[in-house]
Amino acid sequence: MPRHLEMTARNVTEAPHETLLLRICAAPDADHEMAFRGLDEEGWSDLAALAEDKRAAPLVRRSIAIAGIQPIVPASALQEIDRACQWHALYGLRQAVALKRLIGVLAQGGFHPIVLKGLGLAHRDYPDQALRPLRDVDLLLTPDEAPAAQDLLLRTEGYRLAPWAGTYGVEYGHQMPELQDVEFELTIEVHHRINARGWAQEPLLLELIRGEATELTLLGAQVRVPSSRANFLHLVEHATLHHAFENGPLVLADLHFLVQRNELDWGWIEAEAARLGLANSLRLLATVAAELGAGWPPAHLANKECVPDLHLASAHVAMLQDKEASERNKMMRRLEAETSGDSGWRAAVARAFRPNPHQLAAFAGSRHDDWRRWLGYPAWLFNRARRYLVASRDEVVRSGAEREAEMVNWLRLG
Repeated sequence: MPRHLEMTARNVTEAPHETLLLRICAAPDADHEMAFRGLDEEGWSDLAALAEDKRAAPLVRRSIAIAGIQPIVPASALQEIDRACQWHALYGLRQAVALKRLIGVLAQGGFHPIVLKGLGLAHRDYPDQALRPLRDVDLLLTPDEAPAAQDLLLRTEGYRLAPWAGTYGVEYGHQMPELQDVEFELTIEVHHRINARGWAQEPLLLELIRGEATELTLLGAQVRVPSSRANFLHLVEHATLHHAFENGPLVLADLHFLVQRNELDWGWIEAEAARLGLANSLRLLATVAAELGAGWPPAHLANKECVPDLHLASAHVAMLQDKEASERNKMMRRLEAETSGDSGWRAAVARAFRPNPHQLAAFAGSRHDDWRRWLGYPAWLFNRARRYLVASRDEVVRSGAEREAEMVNWLRLG
């Protein structure tokens, strides 16, 4: 490991409210009273804002109740947390109604998708579905079914292409362009795969998810979801190989409640993780969770001797960073991958003359094979140059991106 990365790994620090949010997600049933009492008024305000951004406000509110410290919470922070909880609760009801209708529309067309990740967690594993807000709904179909299901929904009144969505088919990425339920504002992603990063063992997990799908009842409708153990492995893959922890700390609570609710065969889990190339991913997640107070990881998995300190620090930073930092780091990783490890200005200039047609199309609002995609080139170039300049000029930002890249490379070793 480069020496400058070792040095910056030791210097990674978190504010008290950031560490507290990570601990609440990792150990949501624990009593965090002492950590709450260590926050000043600014820390409470920061905690409320961060919890809302990371969809963890309901968990924070529950943790406040467990600790019995509501009287000491500043009124403004408590109001912000409660407001976020109320929004998530109301939106969750709207999502449930929208999903029931969606499953019905697809069933009439002969499609029976598996609803990935969050729905099974919220309605089967969490003690209260309101504790697990959903950002959108991910539907898994086959590569043959996905375009047909997408067309069906676009021909059905009440559904539309999301305003920010691109225009492409199964040849690009792991999902079709995002759709919306207009009335209930539900975002719908029709997936034909589950990973966007070229993960070689993806077909093995897809086979497991499809082969072990089970059903749960949602407002009287039967909805297909992954089995608990398949969902566990998907959560591990999604948080690590797919997102490099940039999807936030909620995965820590997901794993806590999933393991608490279901008896998992750890021998099987570890063997499958190794077969899927997820052994390092499982070790890192288990170690991060255990260090933050989680009780689910077996001791031999949560072993710091098997996980570099650099990657533990990088996981913390990635779970807490904002969307702009996440996009900047991903850009730097892609640049290195496309240019054999060179992320200097020459590589950036060379890449500027080879824009991804799908990214251009997203900026231009056209198809990737339409010449009008080039109308999006100025905006694409400006956006890319802005992120590159920030990452290349700021030593802290640059070293953070390099640390994250080191972690991703280690995860991909299996």
